[in-house]
Amino acid sequence: MSVIPPRVLSRFFLKPLLVRILLCCAVLCGLLEVLALLEQAGTILSRHLGMHGLFKFMLLHLPALMTEIMPLSVMIGSLFTLLQMALSSEIAIMRAAGLSTFEMFRLLLPVPILLGLLTMAVQFWVVPPCEQELTTWWNQTATAVHDTQALPALWFREGSAIVHVEQVSTGGKHLQDVSVFQREKQTGILTAAYHFPALQRESSHWISAPGATAIRVAPDQESAEVVAFTQKVFLPTTPRQIMAMTMDSPIYTPGEILKVLHRQAPASLPISNYRMTFFSALFLPLEMAVMLLITLPVTYIPPRAGIRNPLPVYVMAAGLGIVILQGMISALGNAGSLPVLLAVCSAQLVAALLGLGWILRMEDK
Repeated sequence: MSVIPPRVLSRFFLKPLLVRILLCCAVLCGLLEVLALLEQAGTILSRHLGMHGLFKFMLLHLPALMTEIMPLSVMIGSLFTLLQMALSSEIAIMRAAGLSTFEMFRLLLPVPILLGLLTMAVQFWVVPPCEQELTTWWNQTATAVHDTQALPALWFREGSAIVHVEQVSTGGKHLQDVSVFQREKQTGILTAAYHFPALQRESSHWISAPGATAIRVAPDQESAEVVAFTQKVFLPTTPRQIMAMTMDSPIYTPGEILKVLHRQAPASLPISNYRMTFFSALFLPLEMAVMLLITLPVTYIPPRAGIRNPLPVYVMAAGLGIVILQGMISALGNAGSLPVLLAVCSAQLVAALLGLGWILRMEDK
């Protein structure tokens, strides 16, 4: 057992690790922000949004970038920290004092766990409102210049009904060519269909443009009648929910995800996508801890070997491979081909076994 006081060891390891991880996260987020701005700057300026639009796009997009890049930042920051300590003989001194590799991992663990919890909180409660506000703002500015490329068609479920919207504009307050297919809750059989040339959000309800029609299916399912729709439009979906569903992935708060899972809110994606989103964020601390684990083999680099040792390259390749593997397995989870927990944890389990096996092999040398 180490004779060095644990408090001294914690300060020795945690501060440089935390600083380097945050520095890596800042650098990577900055690079990704620059790339995103280069891609969207022309559109922002063509919409006459100016510098205010550039800064608003950057600030609203930043939380999502941070949560995406944090696991990779943990790996790179841990790699640089442990590599510098190994090359400066600090790791050798710690081992001579009786500190084992797994004790070192235990001392380093609070940083990735803390960052994982903070990233999970940002993913759950900061990213959804920022991304929804960004989508709404982007859609409103697109309407001002008639940029129809930013107004995609949308299919979603609202209770037992299926709704199709051809175009969304003015931040979800104006819907063009809306079709509602009403079905029986138990059997899913079509009972009626409604078509609205346009819906406009007024106060807390939708107002239909003239020309709305309704198709009523007879109880025997053998005939249907087309009539003019003269009733009040009943569509409980709000503009905010519509803008959230126009995004490629379900970026929702835990409360919103639970409502979708219990069919209390509209959904445009399979239920497996919402479950994957929830559990992927929930297991972020575990992912951060695994990223730290796979960097521990660099502590076995002899100080005299210097940067000529290829071990850091192997560790970096292993970390990137785990990220790619996680993305591939997550795609299977989103498609419903794998159980959600297996899709979320399998890549982390592979990485943990790889890291442990690698460390034990280095111990035997």
